[in-house]
Amino acid sequence: MSRAHKRQRQRQLEMTVAAIQRRYGPWALVRGGPQAAGSAAIPHIPTGFPALDRALAIGGLPKGQVCELVGPATSGKTTLALKFLVQAQADEGEVGYIDQALYFDPDYAYRCGLDLSRLVVGRPQDGRETLAMVESLVRSGALAALVVDVLDFTWVDPLTASEWTATFSRLPFALARSGTVLLVLHEAPLSSRMQSGVELTVAHGAAVRLQVVRERWLRRDGDIRGYQARVEVLKNRFGPAGRTVSLAIEFNGTVQGNGL
Repeated sequence: MSRAHKRQRQRQLEMTVAAIQRRYGPWALVRGGPQAAGSAAIPHIPTGFPALDRALAIGGLPKGQVCELVGPATSGKTTLALKFLVQAQADEGEVGYIDQALYFDPDYAYRCGLDLSRLVVGRPQDGRETLAMVESLVRSGALAALVVDVLDFTWVDPLTASEWTATFSRLPFALARSGTVLLVLHEAPLSSRMQSGVELTVAHGAAVRLQVVRERWLRRDGDIRGYQARVEVLKNRFGPAGRTVSLAIEFNGTVQGNGL
């Protein structure tokens, strides 16, 4: 291969990479793979739990991406999401919470450290309204992070699931432009969605998938003072998957969490 041909191919590659980065963000395509890029090269928001940030390799959840947090009720899923929103507000950021599951408790959110004056909360009536809110808020570019707490019927109802697939196919460009972290919460395991025949869902488009389960209650003097949760990194587009961390969530007026 001649030098001129090599230079031409190199320029073509550079132009293609630049076009992809303009569309999906500078961290979407890097030389040497995501780990080689280093955490400084990938914009992110810390989760609020240093042990989990280390497990994610880049220091938190990647900006401009869909992330997924799966776990049963009382597992710590909502607490992790609220603590993450606290971190998203650290640089005067505005955040949102779409509460389709009707689990949001403003008093608990405040005790987690969330500034409610810089939070918008949506309570949609159905799946279609949920999607409309999500897409509008992402396209606004006004939010640092948006949490969507989803009812599980979304994954098994064919019509609703197909609407989610269509909407999420349109979101990557908008997310890349806004830098918003879209964190989807739900209970259903991936297997139930695959059995329903839905091939393109949040799990396939998510850059990061986390699963949380409650391991045990934390007691002091016979009283429950918190719980220990285990978080597993099921998927990580920017680092290794399969890592597991344990977190302690303690209630003492405020809600505090630490890695074990």
